[in-house]
Amino acid sequence: MPESSILGLGAGGHARVLIDILQLRSEYRILGLLDPNSRLWGTTLLEVPVLGGDDLLPQLRSDCEFAFVALGSVGVGHLRKRLFELAVKLGFSVASVVHPNATLAGSARVGAGLAMMACAVVNACASLGQNVIVNSGAIVEHDSVIEDHVHIAPGARLGGNSFVGSESHVGIGAVVLEGRRIGRNSIVGGGAVVTRDIPEGVIAAGVPARVIRPSI
Repeated sequence: MPESSILGLGAGGHARVLIDILQLRSEYRILGLLDPNSRLWGTTLLEVPVLGGDDLLPQLRSDCEFAFVALGSVGVGHLRKRLFELAVKLGFSVASVVHPNATLAGSARVGAGLAMMACAVVNACASLGQNVIVNSGAIVEHDSVIEDHVHIAPGARLGGNSFVGSESHVGIGAVVLEGRRIGRNSIVGGGAVVTRDIPEGVIAAGVPARVIRPSI
Protein backbone atom coordinates (compact mmCIF):
# COMPACT_ATOMS: atom_id res chain seq x y z
CA MET A 1 0.00 0.00 0.00
CA PRO A 2 1.26 3.54 -0.76
CA GLU A 3 2.39 5.43 2.34
CA SER A 4 2.47 9.00 1.00
CA SER A 5 -0.71 11.04 0.69
CA ILE A 6 -1.28 13.41 -2.22
CA LEU A 7 -3.81 16.19 -2.78
CA GLY A 8 -5.23 17.26 -6.14
CA LEU A 9 -5.84 20.91 -7.06
CA GLY A 10 -8.84 20.87 -9.39
CA ALA A 11 -11.78 18.53 -9.89
CA GLY A 12 -12.64 18.57 -13.59
CA GLY A 13 -11.85 16.46 -16.62
CA HIS A 14 -8.08 16.86 -16.34
CA ALA A 15 -8.31 15.67 -12.74
CA ARG A 16 -10.05 12.49 -13.90
CA VAL A 17 -7.13 11.64 -16.17
CA LEU A 18 -4.51 12.26 -13.50
CA ILE A 19 -6.45 10.31 -10.87
CA ASP A 20 -6.66 7.37 -13.26
CA ILE A 21 -2.87 7.48 -13.78
CA LEU A 22 -2.20 7.73 -10.06
CA GLN A 23 -4.48 4.78 -9.39
CA LEU A 24 -2.69 2.75 -12.07
CA ARG A 25 0.71 3.49 -10.55
CA SER A 26 -0.33 3.03 -6.91
CA GLU A 27 2.48 5.28 -5.63
CA TYR A 28 0.29 7.58 -3.54
CA ARG A 29 -2.88 7.54 -1.50
CA ILE A 30 -5.07 10.33 -2.94
CA LEU A 31 -6.34 12.26 0.05
CA GLY A 32 -8.85 14.33 -1.93
CA LEU A 33 -9.36 17.19 -4.36
CA LEU A 34 -9.86 20.92 -3.95
CA ASP A 35 -11.87 23.07 -6.34
CA PRO A 36 -13.32 26.61 -6.12
CA ASN A 37 -16.68 25.40 -7.49
CA SER A 38 -18.76 24.93 -4.35
CA ARG A 39 -21.26 22.74 -6.22
CA LEU A 40 -18.59 20.04 -6.34
CA TRP A 41 -17.86 20.04 -2.62
CA GLY A 42 -18.94 16.81 -0.99
CA THR A 43 -19.04 14.92 -4.29
CA THR A 44 -16.54 12.36 -5.55
CA LEU A 45 -14.51 12.00 -8.72
CA LEU A 46 -13.46 8.42 -9.50
CA GLU A 47 -14.15 7.71 -5.83
CA VAL A 48 -11.89 10.57 -4.68
CA PRO A 49 -13.70 13.12 -2.47
CA VAL A 50 -13.86 16.82 -3.33
CA LEU A 51 -13.05 18.31 0.06
CA GLY A 52 -13.69 21.99 -0.57
CA GLY A 53 -11.96 25.07 -1.97
CA ASP A 54 -8.34 26.18 -2.21
CA ASP A 55 -8.65 27.91 1.17
CA LEU A 56 -8.27 24.47 2.77
CA LEU A 57 -4.72 24.07 1.46
CA PRO A 58 -2.89 25.52 4.48
CA GLN A 59 -4.67 23.33 7.01
CA LEU A 60 -4.25 20.18 4.88
CA ARG A 61 -0.49 20.65 4.63
CA SER A 62 0.01 18.96 8.00
CA ASP A 63 -1.72 15.81 6.70
CA CYS A 64 -0.19 15.72 3.23
CA GLU A 65 3.28 16.35 1.79
CA PHE A 66 2.50 16.04 -1.91
CA ALA A 67 0.15 17.81 -4.32
CA PHE A 68 -0.60 17.65 -8.04
CA VAL A 69 -2.06 20.35 -10.26
CA ALA A 70 -5.27 18.80 -11.60
CA LEU A 71 -6.35 21.79 -13.67
CA GLY A 72 -5.84 21.63 -17.43
CA SER A 73 -5.88 24.55 -19.84
CA VAL A 74 -7.15 25.47 -23.28
CA GLY A 75 -5.51 28.90 -23.18
CA VAL A 76 -2.46 30.44 -21.55
CA GLY A 77 -1.53 28.78 -18.28
CA HIS A 78 -2.02 31.57 -15.72
CA LEU A 79 -4.41 29.60 -13.49
CA ARG A 80 -2.23 26.49 -13.51
CA LYS A 81 0.79 28.64 -12.66
CA ARG A 82 -1.09 30.22 -9.74
CA LEU A 83 -2.04 26.83 -8.28
CA PHE A 84 1.49 25.46 -8.69
CA GLU A 85 3.07 28.48 -7.01
CA LEU A 86 0.51 28.43 -4.19
CA ALA A 87 1.26 24.77 -3.45
CA VAL A 88 5.01 25.40 -3.45
CA LYS A 89 4.64 28.46 -1.21
CA LEU A 90 2.73 26.37 1.35
CA GLY A 91 5.47 23.75 1.40
CA PHE A 92 3.94 21.00 -0.76
CA SER A 93 6.13 18.94 -3.06
CA VAL A 94 4.41 19.05 -6.46
CA ALA A 95 4.55 15.52 -7.82
CA SER A 96 4.95 14.42 -11.42
CA VAL A 97 2.24 12.12 -12.76
CA VAL A 98 3.47 9.98 -15.68
CA HIS A 99 1.37 7.29 -17.34
CA PRO A 100 3.06 3.86 -17.44
CA ASN A 101 2.61 3.80 -21.23
CA ALA A 102 4.34 7.17 -21.75
CA THR A 103 7.94 7.29 -23.00
CA LEU A 104 10.27 9.66 -21.20
CA ALA A 105 13.88 9.55 -22.42
CA GLY A 106 16.50 8.96 -19.76
CA SER A 107 18.47 11.95 -21.02
CA ALA A 108 15.48 14.32 -20.86
CA ARG A 109 15.47 16.93 -18.09
CA VAL A 110 12.13 17.61 -16.41
CA GLY A 111 10.97 19.97 -13.68
CA ALA A 112 8.54 19.34 -10.85
CA GLY A 113 4.89 18.66 -11.56
CA LEU A 114 5.15 17.05 -15.01
CA ALA A 115 1.85 15.54 -16.21
CA MET A 116 2.49 13.04 -18.99
CA MET A 117 -0.40 11.03 -20.37
CA ALA A 118 -0.77 7.71 -22.20
CA CYS A 119 1.35 7.27 -25.35
CA ALA A 120 3.06 10.65 -24.95
CA VAL A 121 6.75 10.78 -25.92
CA VAL A 122 9.52 13.08 -24.71
CA ASN A 123 12.67 12.25 -26.60
CA ALA A 124 16.40 12.47 -25.99
CA CYS A 125 17.88 15.60 -24.40
CA ALA A 126 14.59 17.50 -24.34
CA SER A 127 14.22 19.95 -21.46
CA LEU A 128 10.86 20.51 -19.75
CA GLY A 129 10.24 23.13 -17.10
CA GLN A 130 7.93 22.99 -14.10
CA ASN A 131 4.22 22.15 -14.25
CA VAL A 132 4.26 21.05 -17.90
CA ILE A 133 1.52 18.90 -19.49
CA VAL A 134 2.45 16.54 -22.33
CA ASN A 135 -0.99 15.19 -23.10
CA SER A 136 -2.15 11.91 -24.65
CA GLY A 137 -0.20 10.91 -27.75
CA ALA A 138 1.79 14.16 -27.92
CA ILE A 139 5.43 14.08 -29.04
CA VAL A 140 8.24 16.39 -27.93
CA GLU A 141 11.25 15.57 -30.05
CA HIS A 142 14.96 15.62 -29.20
CA ASP A 143 16.66 18.74 -27.85
CA SER A 144 13.43 20.71 -27.60
CA VAL A 145 12.93 23.21 -24.76
CA ILE A 146 9.52 23.55 -23.11
CA GLU A 147 9.36 26.24 -20.44
CA ASP A 148 7.25 26.34 -17.25
CA HIS A 149 3.45 25.90 -17.19
CA VAL A 150 3.14 24.89 -20.87
CA HIS A 151 0.40 22.55 -22.13
CA ILE A 152 1.20 20.37 -25.15
CA ALA A 153 -2.29 19.13 -26.05
CA PRO A 154 -3.26 15.61 -27.25
CA GLY A 155 -1.69 14.54 -30.52
CA ALA A 156 0.51 17.62 -30.94
CA ARG A 157 3.90 17.05 -32.59
CA LEU A 158 6.97 19.15 -31.87
CA GLY A 159 10.01 18.59 -34.09
CA GLY A 160 13.56 18.51 -32.80
CA ASN A 161 15.07 21.68 -31.33
CA SER A 162 11.65 23.32 -30.92
CA PHE A 163 11.07 25.94 -28.23
CA VAL A 164 7.84 26.77 -26.40
CA GLY A 165 7.84 29.74 -24.01
CA SER A 166 6.28 29.69 -20.55
CA GLU A 167 2.49 29.49 -20.06
CA SER A 168 1.86 28.78 -23.74
CA HIS A 169 -0.55 26.22 -25.19
CA VAL A 170 0.00 24.05 -28.27
CA GLY A 171 -3.40 22.82 -29.39
CA ILE A 172 -4.73 19.38 -30.28
CA GLY A 173 -3.02 17.87 -33.32
CA ALA A 174 -0.85 20.92 -33.99
CA VAL A 175 2.52 20.45 -35.68
CA VAL A 176 5.57 22.55 -34.86
CA LEU A 177 8.34 22.10 -37.42
CA GLU A 178 11.94 21.52 -36.37
CA GLY A 179 13.67 24.45 -34.75
CA ARG A 180 10.64 26.75 -34.61
CA ARG A 181 10.01 28.96 -31.58
CA ILE A 182 6.74 29.82 -29.86
CA GLY A 183 6.88 32.83 -27.53
CA ARG A 184 5.58 33.12 -23.99
CA ASN A 185 1.84 33.33 -23.29
CA SER A 186 0.89 32.29 -26.80
CA ILE A 187 -1.68 29.81 -28.12
CA VAL A 188 -1.27 27.64 -31.20
CA GLY A 189 -4.69 26.50 -32.37
CA GLY A 190 -5.69 22.90 -32.87
CA GLY A 191 -4.49 21.42 -36.16
CA ALA A 192 -2.21 24.36 -36.93
CA VAL A 193 1.15 23.84 -38.64
CA VAL A 194 3.86 26.15 -37.33
CA THR A 195 6.34 26.81 -40.14
CA ARG A 196 7.61 30.15 -38.80
CA ASP A 197 8.39 31.42 -35.31
CA ILE A 198 5.37 32.62 -33.30
CA PRO A 199 5.88 35.75 -31.15
CA GLU A 200 4.81 36.00 -27.52
CA GLY A 201 1.32 36.96 -26.41
CA VAL A 202 -0.61 35.93 -29.53
CA ILE A 203 -3.02 33.34 -30.88
CA ALA A 204 -1.89 31.65 -34.08
CA ALA A 205 -3.98 29.27 -36.19
CA GLY A 206 -4.20 27.72 -39.63
CA VAL A 207 -1.99 25.93 -42.14
CA PRO A 208 0.51 27.47 -42.13
CA ALA A 209 -0.06 29.06 -38.72
CA ARG A 210 -0.61 32.83 -38.77
CA VAL A 211 -1.14 35.30 -35.95
CA ILE A 212 -4.84 36.17 -35.69
CA ARG A 213 -5.07 38.22 -32.47
CA PRO A 214 -3.50 38.81 -29.06
CA SER A 215 -3.88 36.02 -26.51
CA ILE A 216 -4.54 38.28 -23.52
